[in-house]
Amino acid sequence: MTRQDHLREVDGRWRRASLATVVTVVALFAGQFLWLMLGPPADHTWLWRSVGLVVPFGVSLILLALWLRLREKRGLSSLGVPVRRPVPAVLGAGALALVLLVIGSVVGSVVGGTSDGAADTGGDPVSQGVLAVAVILVATALQSSTEELLFRGYLLGAVRTGFGSGVAVAFSSLVFGLCHSFNADISVVYVTSTVALGALLGIISLGRGGLWAACGFHTVWNLVQNLVADPSAGSDTTGSSSAGIAVLLVLVCCVGIAAWFRVRHPGPDLPTTA
Repeated sequence: MTRQDHLREVDGRWRRASLATVVTVVALFAGQFLWLMLGPPADHTWLWRSVGLVVPFGVSLILLALWLRLREKRGLSSLGVPVRRPVPAVLGAGALALVLLVIGSVVGSVVGGTSDGAADTGGDPVSQGVLAVAVILVATALQSSTEELLFRGYLLGAVRTGFGSGVAVAFSSLVFGLCHSFNADISVVYVTSTVALGALLGIISLGRGGLWAACGFHTVWNLVQNLVADPSAGSDTTGSSSAGIAVLLVLVCCVGIAAWFRVRHPGPDLPTTA
């Protein structure tokens, strides 16, 4: 390979990664912007919270699908890693997310103590019955899976093609965390936790369960928080409580363990994005 060919290859890798970053961020925020333009009501009931997930992330998913079909001549299925048994992958990853949340909650309670008072359950989906929980589950699955397709499917895949898995996981998780920094009432702990969550999801998506496992983990992770959230408090994403710090520590430890396991047991040679 001549020096000129090498420079063209390097330039192509950077252009591919930069374009994928722009597409991911634009698709994500276009949906959020449209939702804000529609003027969502200040009603924080479970139904409107579900609509607030379906509309913006549905738009983001459609935009990603259109970009792939019209610009790259491929479908959404090209972003996922083929998995022979997707159901066990989803259930196993979801169970892992639940275990980590419980551990984080227990550690946070031990360190910081339990909070006083009970929240008003008037808009709590759990108190509204099976229908409310089912709607929240579907909405959360759409939101979480869309983010996985954007960040772990498209962005991570594009960066991995030119820079390798380690750089792809680190970069996609950093972009994932920075995008969440635009949420209301956030803190450094919350953004850092989101970056760590993105790294863990990136490693999971490169495992045998593929993107299916990442979607399952992310859905359960968000679902639990959506179900226990106090609707009258609005967005509670500060992550500055003892439980938030405990969850951050749990995530960091899990990222370290998952990365070590990935190095020791690399698993199948997964395809990269063309």
